[in-house]
Amino acid sequence: MAENTKKVVVDASVILAKLLPDEKQSSKVKKLFISFGRREVDFIAPQLLKFEISNALKSAVKQKRLTQLVAEKLLAAFLELPVIYQEVDFLEVLKTALKENLSAYDAAYVYLAMEKKTALVSLDQRLIKVGGKVGGAE
Repeated sequence: MAENTKKVVVDASVILAKLLPDEKQSSKVKKLFISFGRREVDFIAPQLLKFEISNALKSAVKQKRLTQLVAEKLLAAFLELPVIYQEVDFLEVLKTALKENLSAYDAAYVYLAMEKKTALVSLDQRLIKVGGKVGGAE
């Protein structure tokens, strides 16, 4: 991770938009992943991201959107991404969740963006709105 590289907190919605073959990728997601591939931007996330991606892939298999084999390959590809995983302060996550009426899961991303003083990138409009209030969302 280069010191001058832009850093953004990404949530599961952004990663899944790229991973899932039946998801429509916005130009925003495409540009973000191009920059990520060129190492112009670093992705930061709580450890929770791994669980959210795994759960979403499991759901996609159960919904017959993917086969188990494809889900396993997508998970392996995701785990190869050089995401920078950061610990969160769970008390602060709880405070953020209560203050903003978010799930603790969503609050973890908002908290991390606030703590790192960086943008939160999400496809969840409500999360973007809250993240924008506390830390600057994209």
